[in-house]
Amino acid sequence: MSSLEVLSSPETFLAELAPMSAAGWHALGAQIYPGELSIATGNSVYRFENGVFLGRAQKGARSFECPKSLRGVRLIGFLHDEGGMWSLSPRWQPGAHAVLWKPGETEVESFVLTSPTKDFTLDEPEPKPANPEPRPIPWAARPPSQSGVMIRRLARPPSIRRPLPPSMTRIHNASPAASSR
Repeated sequence: MSSLEVLSSPETFLAELAPMSAAGWHALGAQIYPGELSIATGNSVYRFENGVFLGRAQKGARSFECPKSLRGVRLIGFLHDEGGMWSLSPRWQPGAHAVLWKPGETEVESFVLTSPTKDFTLDEPEPKPANPEPRPIPWAARPPSQSGVMIRRLARPPSIRRPLPPSMTRIHNASPAASSR
């Protein structure tokens, strides 16, 4: 029997697995769960961005909270009990426990398991184009300020004003001497 079998608690299993897998969990974190992600359990909804914990809301609550103990934790996968053996997988299955890990640590206390999950939603970001279009350069720009703060204003071409229309009121000189010349 391997030391990684279900005979121990799930947290002990993860702590035994951590020395071999922590570098991979850290390196692949944002690639495994890119974009915005939410996981629902019977009592809570957990939100993540690129695999990093953002907040948790109790069912029926109107806002998300970010407890100090969960700040900076990452979602590394889902834990299943498969016939007497624990299985950690990046794929979600109904009833699996989400595994949250404090990066860089390998003790039992660095892992948090949610209650069995009921729903999983991943909104992946739009793919970036391979060759992005060049950005226009403003026709007039100021040099950077001495403070190092860049102030960027929208550059607009100069406006051209049309001349006012001719006056509709004309004043004529009515003297007869001026008209005979």
